[in-house]
Amino acid sequence: MNRRQVLRRLAAAGSVSVAGCSSVLGSETTVLGRIEVVNFSPVANRIRLLVTREGDDENLLDRMITLPAVGAENGTPGVVIEPTWPETQGEYTVLAVHYGEDGDRETEDWEYTFTREDYNTYYADREDPGCIGAIVKVGSLTDMEDDTIGIGPTYMENPCNRNTTEQARRHYGEQF
Repeated sequence: MNRRQVLRRLAAAGSVSVAGCSSVLGSETTVLGRIEVVNFSPVANRIRLLVTREGDDENLLDRMITLPAVGAENGTPGVVIEPTWPETQGEYTVLAVHYGEDGDRETEDWEYTFTREDYNTYYADREDPGCIGAIVKVGSLTDMEDDTIGIGPTYMENPCNRNTTEQARRHYGEQF
């Protein structure tokens, strides 16, 4: 991924649409779908990413991720994490922490808890996917070390990673 592609993704992640949604509208919670983790820094970064859901006794995801620098020739500065957790409504929290190459923790926790309001903001005027996409942005083009981590909702096509037939059945019922 080149610098221009990264900047386009950053612009897309900041875009917002507003209104209501059907599948998670009946509660204050939502379902977390895909998580896109992108490094916007000119230096490589290593983070630990955790996903929790209120009421669960264990982490839904606990992964160390090494992200190459923006424009690095050895790979892209981002990764997409497909949801491996059940599609259960709840209060999902995504937490990220910087770690050094030596394995030592280098920063405080950065976290975000996803709500129905987030879902309504990003998917109101679109087909109801049934879950919300998340983005974790590490650093900026000016940060050189222990970059700031931003976590939040974002619009994604098919954030639940379901095929089209599965989505239609969920939306329209078994008669599809």
